[in-house]
Amino acid sequence: MKPEEEAEIILWDWLKTKSEFVKEVYFNRINIINAPVFTTRGVNKKPDFLIKIDRGYGIEFIAVEVKPTTSSRNIHDSGKILNYYKNYIKEKTKYFINEEQIEINHFVVASNKSPEGKLFERDEEIICNGNSSDDHRKFVSLWNLFPEFEYQRTSDFIRRLWSEWRTLKKENNLNKNLPSIGVIISNPTKDNFPYLAIMNFNSHLTKPKWGQRFWKL
Repeated sequence: MKPEEEAEIILWDWLKTKSEFVKEVYFNRINIINAPVFTTRGVNKKPDFLIKIDRGYGIEFIAVEVKPTTSSRNIHDSGKILNYYKNYIKEKTKYFINEEQIEINHFVVASNKSPEGKLFERDEEIICNGNSSDDHRKFVSLWNLFPEFEYQRTSDFIRRLWSEWRTLKKENNLNKNLPSIGVIISNPTKDNFPYLAIMNFNSHLTKPKWGQRFWKL
């Protein structure tokens, strides 16, 4: 089995056995476990997974770029999730399950180390957001909008992804209720359940705005 396929199976098993709200995981092709598949039309470049979830607010779909940790470069290359994001919001790529078009609510990156709360194989240093000199990190940790503890390299990757995403939004004059962007990881030092660690548009607020969220799957 190729490293990419092994990473997918690890994540599939984790999502199917440890999640509370995952209803199904769809692959972008038929594979050895005969999992259900999704298809695309238009610009036919697509992520590895679609995850169907229901957190009690209706059905949502997560597009996932899966990478093995055999090389750090693999994880950094997963930034192409932004290309999928851009093609989707510009309606260049449309997603289908059983010939029915669906909406994508979240675009994320994951690796075979996501169940351990990180994306990289070598990522040992843990930082505490609650004790950070950065007031924003303290705030999101205090209000459970992000985990109290993060692995350093994974934290840096997430912030860089968000920075590139903000540039994409600005260059394309986009600032509406768009899909979220982020990663899937567990909660380091606490549990190995899957979580969405994302920048999300919170339309339910009195003044709708983008903000960090850490939602259990």
